[in-house]
Amino acid sequence: MGTPTWADQLVAWSALFSAPLTLGLLVFAVFAWRTAHSTLEESRKASLAAQRAAEAAEAANEQLRRDSVEQTRPFVFAEVIPGLAGVTSWDLRITNAGKSSARELTLTPSKWSDREDTVTQSLRELLETPRTLPPGCSIRTLWRIGPPEPGHHTDGPHEMGMDERGQVRVEYRSDDPQHAPYVDVFDVNTHGAGLWPVPEAGPAPDGLNGDLRKFYRLGQTLVRRVGELGR
Repeated sequence: MGTPTWADQLVAWSALFSAPLTLGLLVFAVFAWRTAHSTLEESRKASLAAQRAAEAAEAANEQLRRDSVEQTRPFVFAEVIPGLAGVTSWDLRITNAGKSSARELTLTPSKWSDREDTVTQSLRELLETPRTLPPGCSIRTLWRIGPPEPGHHTDGPHEMGMDERGQVRVEYRSDDPQHAPYVDVFDVNTHGAGLWPVPEAGPAPDGLNGDLRKFYRLGQTLVRRVGELGR
């Protein structure tokens, strides 16, 4: 075996010094890869967290919008109450208790009366005509005139208007054109609802005659009508 030449020595020394350098580069590459991978993972987690936060904010905004809609929506209800026309009559009162106007408001009874009298015809025209009912406002109309009290008689039909039992379907829209129509169903029974209170009219004018008796009767009527207006 001969003596190594200077070229062989140069190659040997180069290999000796390049090995640690290569190892260092390898270690640096592994460290850089791990750092980049960790940074990428943290970035992915941050992006996912930002996406979830955006979705949560959007959901919160949508809930706030819905809450605002519910708080400012119209709310229409219908009820039958003792009528202004006398103790045998009942009125239908349609009230908007909400915070905004009810648009395209219509009402549909579960069953129309077989009687085609003035009360029924007027009701049909009123309930089937779309209208706007502002907040805090109401509509009051004759719903039913029942049989006269014992000892009384009537020159017209024995009964007029709707039947004693039934329901009415209320449908209307809000100011939001994207919101579906609101629909509710209410009982409108005049039978089986207990005793209907009537405002006091005072004692009977048994000791009065002529114009004085008529004037007293007029006062009784006015007192009762004023009492009914508060219902």
